[in-house]
Amino acid sequence: MSAAGRYHRVDYPGLEPVCLNAFSLQKELNIYRADYGRLRLRGIEHRYRYLAYRGFVSWCWGFLGRRIRVVLPSCVVLRIRAEFPDAQGIYVGFRPALD
Repeated sequence: MSAAGRYHRVDYPGLEPVCLNAFSLQKELNIYRADYGRLRLRGIEHRYRYLAYRGFVSWCWGFLGRRIRVVLPSCVVLRIRAEFPDAQGIYVGFRPALD
């Protein structure tokens, strides 16, 4: 908790069950498959990172739409990457939507 008495995003108790829990992310993967088909990302860590980012966006902003993107707080991105690391340490940052 910060000095002002407010939670930092990564310290908020809801982050773990929504974005970092493998069982919750597996459930999200099942929902994703039902809605959109197979998630075409290699490796479970990559899939979980993607779903964790989606879960955080949904948790904070709700459904934004296909071409609406937001920059996630770096503390959240780093926390998700720490939980589900890439084997080679290669990550892609924010990519704006293409028109």
